[in-house]
This record gives sequence, structure tokens and C-alpha cells, in this order.
Amino acid sequence: MNIERGLLGVYRLLLQLYPPAFRQRFAPEMLELAAAAEPAEWPLIFGDTGVAIVRCWVEGTESTAVLAEPNAYLALGESPLRGLKLLQGLVLSLAIIVGLSYVSYRWTPSFPQCGQRLTPLVAQPYPQRTASSAESAPR
Repeated sequence: MNIERGLLGVYRLLLQLYPPAFRQRFAPEMLELAAAAEPAEWPLIFGDTGVAIVRCWVEGTESTAVLAEPNAYLALGESPLRGLKLLQGLVLSLAIIVGLSYVSYRWTPSFPQCGQRLTPLVAQPYPQRTASSAESAPR
């Protein structure tokens, strides 16, 4: 447990190297995720954080200093999505599903012409008797 506390303390110090706006907005969430990490994951966390700090300073960040609310989820009625956008998404999803279904139905796999046939799943019926075979059959 002392090792985990020590790793978390070093991670807190490392988070201080982020730009202030980024740190103010994301540090609590990052600390929460790091606290739940296993000791074997810490080398990856430190490596990723080191690269991300450099990238934030070089490329800049559009993060504002707004803190997230504890419950930042929106109810469906409060969603900024309009009904038309939801309908467009539904139509697009249905078009993709119908298209994939059609392609999988119509596109039969090709087999090489080697004279082999697939084993039938249902047993073949007995051969039909013709008129000539019926006359020659003993009674």
C-alpha cells in the first residue's frame, strides 16, 4: 500500500507539469483513474503522461478552466440533439444494416471447380423409379 501511495504522490507532482488550464480541468479525473490502477500499469501511466505533457506544451490545448460537474450526464429531454438528427441517425443505421444484409445474402462464396461438392445437410431422397425400371422390377 505504501508503494501505491508513493506512486500516486509522484503522479500528483507530474500532473503539476501540465498547462494550468488543462490541469485544472482534468487533474481530478486523472488522479481518480491513477488511484484505481494496478502497480504493473504504472510504467505505462508514467510514460504516457510524460509524452502527453510535452505534447500539451508543444501543440497547445484548447482546454478551458471549467470544472466538470459531479454528475455531468444530461437527461434525454435536456439533450442538445434535435429529433431530426436522431431520425437521420436512425435512417443511416437502417441503411447500413439493410445494405450489409443484402450483400451477405447475395454474395455467395465462390468455390474452385474441382469437382467436389459440399456435403448436403439433408439426406438425398431415394431415386425415383422410372416407367422402364418399374416394368423390369419383379413382382
